[in-house]
Amino acid sequence: MLPKLIKFVLLTRFSRPLLGLVAFFLFYDIAIRGLTGGNGSDFSGGFSYYAVGSSIFFIVMSLLFGGLFVLKSDRDYLLTLPLRRRDLSAALFIAQFIGSGITILFLYGFYVAGAGGLGDAIVLVINLVLLACLVTALGVVSNILETWKRAVLAVLLGLWCSSSILGFGFTPVSAFTGQVLYGSIILFALTAVTVPVALRELAYLEMGSIRSLLRATSTEYKTSMSFVGKGPIRAIYSYHLSFLELMGRVNIGGSTSYRTARIRTRTVLIISIAAAAVYTYLTGFSSIDALRLDVLVPIIPVFMGVITLVLMAQGTFSNERGWLAFTAMDPAKYLRNLLLSRVLSILAILGPFGAANIVLAFLGTGMSSGFGHTLSFPLSAAIVLLVTVPSASILATYIVARVGAVQQVREEGMMPGQFDIRQFVAILPIYFVIGLIIVSEIFLSASIVIASALTLISAALLISSGVWRGIAYRLTEKGFI
Repeated sequence: MLPKLIKFVLLTRFSRPLLGLVAFFLFYDIAIRGLTGGNGSDFSGGFSYYAVGSSIFFIVMSLLFGGLFVLKSDRDYLLTLPLRRRDLSAALFIAQFIGSGITILFLYGFYVAGAGGLGDAIVLVINLVLLACLVTALGVVSNILETWKRAVLAVLLGLWCSSSILGFGFTPVSAFTGQVLYGSIILFALTAVTVPVALRELAYLEMGSIRSLLRATSTEYKTSMSFVGKGPIRAIYSYHLSFLELMGRVNIGGSTSYRTARIRTRTVLIISIAAAAVYTYLTGFSSIDALRLDVLVPIIPVFMGVITLVLMAQGTFSNERGWLAFTAMDPAKYLRNLLLSRVLSILAILGPFGAANIVLAFLGTGMSSGFGHTLSFPLSAAIVLLVTVPSASILATYIVARVGAVQQVREEGMMPGQFDIRQFVAILPIYFVIGLIIVSEIFLSASIVIASALTLISAALLISSGVWRGIAYRLTEKGFI
């Protein structure tokens, strides 16, 4: 019974081509490891920062935006069947794992190929599986917690994991910074605590889905906006400059749920300014050289770029209503101004850090390149945050809509449809942009060229009315209403 249930759950959530692609990547990592036999790579320095930063990103995102991997058909059909709780829980956890946790195995696959000996590779694989289980479990557990509790827990876990960079060995990610024994023990202990809680939540899926539904439908906004006397264009900008909407898929590899958070732009701006001020002090004025806080200069733009690109690409069109927006005005005009207003609202997050990097550039903050000169990281980072990322977000949004990977959110907290290979392929350009960001940070001339090129391409896209009318038609053909 369990194998049939697992097959049913997987096929209702993932297309067969996507499952084939997942299997291909897993076999690829194993094959590369077998062919190379491990080359004894030293995963220190930048590699350890990559591992810790990526792990923190997935842990925090799972906690903040996690949820149950539930379809509307589950409530109508699956949950009405006389299934054993243990079987239901196991099948759903495997689906959640493939939807979110499997991304960890993709991003860390080269670690396995580069591990020195067979013993190192086995320990590394075990740690990666534990980390993937932890991320999956945290996404489920977040459904139990209120928003403020999720936020507090995400901050605490993020700070705890970040301390591994400073040499603290007792964190879930310390295994990636050289503290293999203690890091593995902590990771195992944390996973052993969270996974049973997640399995219990999944065993009583009907209660969890009702909890999500009540949370989504009982949300209240204490203030309302009036658009009286404002034209259509002014209303679009007035709304998106007043509120920052964070919405879209929870994770990069899969689609556990869709969440929406509407936050006042001035609140986001105040928090961003405060965070940017702390960032400026730590990287430009702090005298604690041993902490190597200047590594934040190249890391911050990559981290914020990933978040911005994912939120813009996945969430810009998801909550729109075509029957209203595309009939109220020319679809091209509406989509063009929607994108511009969203980019301006995103600058509430990016702008303060861009300004902070300009200040650091004037202060002469930099990092040694190892070749006898200092890299202009702050100035390049400012260009990335203020020009490259906003321009790239327009391109990412266009690509996702063009390949038909947009799924309209009709019930918040639930998957609107099956996750297929088109949505996976639509994410790949984001990784390409991340590569451009890294190159831009290393070479100032490259940052200027890349920012200029992306700006010109984005401007050309926005100017073309035919492009956005075509996107509107494509969305409606895919069932966007």
